Amino acid sequence: MKVLLVYCNSMLENALPVGLSQLSACLKEAGIAVKLFDTTFYRYSPKSDMENRIEALQFPACPLNFKEGNMEADFNAMIEEFNPDLIGLSVVEPTFLLGIRLLESARKTIKNNKIPVAIGGVHAVLAPETATRCDLIDYICVSEGESAFVELCRRLQRGEGAEDALGFWVRKGGGWMKNERAPLVDLDSLPILDFSIYPDSYLNKPMMGRLYRTISVDTTRGCPYFCSYCSDFTLRNLYKEAGSWYRQKKMTKVAGELKEYVERYAPEFVYIMSESFLSGSVNRVKEFADIYRPYSLPFWFNTRPEDIKEEKIALVKEIGARRISIGLEHGNEAFRRKYLHRNYSNDDFRYACRALKDYGISFSVNVIIGFPYETRDLIFDSIKLLKAIKPDGVSTHIYNPYHGSEMRKMCEDAGMISSDLIAEDFFQEDYALKNPTITKTDILGLFRTIPLYIEMDEKEYPRIARAERFTPEGSRTFLELKKEFYALKGWEKV
Repeated sequence: MKVLLVYCNSMLENALPVGLSQLSACLKEAGIAVKLFDTTFYRYSPKSDMENRIEALQFPACPLNFKEGNMEADFNAMIEEFNPDLIGLSVVEPTFLLGIRLLESARKTIKNNKIPVAIGGVHAVLAPETATRCDLIDYICVSEGESAFVELCRRLQRGEGAEDALGFWVRKGGGWMKNERAPLVDLDSLPILDFSIYPDSYLNKPMMGRLYRTISVDTTRGCPYFCSYCSDFTLRNLYKEAGSWYRQKKMTKVAGELKEYVERYAPEFVYIMSESFLSGSVNRVKEFADIYRPYSLPFWFNTRPEDIKEEKIALVKEIGARRISIGLEHGNEAFRRKYLHRNYSNDDFRYACRALKDYGISFSVNVIIGFPYETRDLIFDSIKLLKAIKPDGVSTHIYNPYHGSEMRKMCEDAGMISSDLIAEDFFQEDYALKNPTITKTDILGLFRTIPLYIEMDEKEYPRIARAERFTPEGSRTFLELKKEFYALKGWEKV
């Protein structure tokens, strides 16, 4: 049995993915041959998210390692050469349409060779109906793939029917067999992630102005929180009869994986893939510190303000925490509580930032702009808070209404988006909402100038406001301010 896995990924987003790496390991453990087609390094759109964020002054310029070749032609050639028994696409909503584009580009080859196609990933779980419209797709995985997809492969290998495959919608004639979801997997029973399917160059990830050889380590799955713009709450409800969607790996399991990765890949940096790494107890952080201490490699992770406590920060500092990203998302407490369902105070956020500064840990802050009913003044509440805090970096993102989130339903009900919108990979160059409280022009202009408002003196605000506009004068002003900003940040030497 041969399976061609297709990683439909955003351009240049080369953090080693946990989900696909885990799936490959499970397939190989079952004796199934695996080959990977990866979109990460193809230039299939005019600009990557990374390029737009560099232009928006979120971090200094760094090498952009696009590969030569045509993505669709290479995909078709790989199918011809490998001749798989099954093609499996892994997608999230921003890359779902990319996956369909790839399939359509290889339609003749797929049809002529009678190759069945399965699609999986969180978008397939949350919005399987969007995949039913593509006649090339035969199986839609509505469960975690580590057991469901492997069992589907086994059934196909044995020549058995798969109409009742647990965890899948299965095409049958002109309709679909909508089977029940498979049980949640036991994270501690899974094999070690398989990073061998990626080229060695995949490990070179930009961080703080330079490239580091970086591996990914996962310690949890899911999130313990209930943000309205995220799908975790829906996933938790979908699986509530099967157990907890949010799961923590045993630290003994993490220890074994970490040892294997360090020995095999000789990393310089570690990216801890957890939606909020410090959300566990102090004892769990202590356990992690004990297993990580022998390596003391610099590492980076995401967390939330309310989970940052001095005892935890002291522990991660001791073992090599180099950078932390804090999810503030919005600087207005009332708006944040009402619309985002994030219930910490700005004092919690200030305490967290002070603690990181006291321990000398570099940190960036994540902010999202363009939420429904957000105004320009509300965005400036975020700017004012960050101006006072002075983080080492700010990552700004434009809100995207993903399937499965409570906020998407709010947008649909208010007529801000159509019900059939796919929140694709806009690379921060577009804004999907017809928002009555702010314009697309304001959102796109603020996206590229927020770092200027945060870092520069308020007397420059009139110039920065001009730089928001995508006019000849606005672009000239932006370039002038960019030079001054690079000098201010010391990025000229990077």
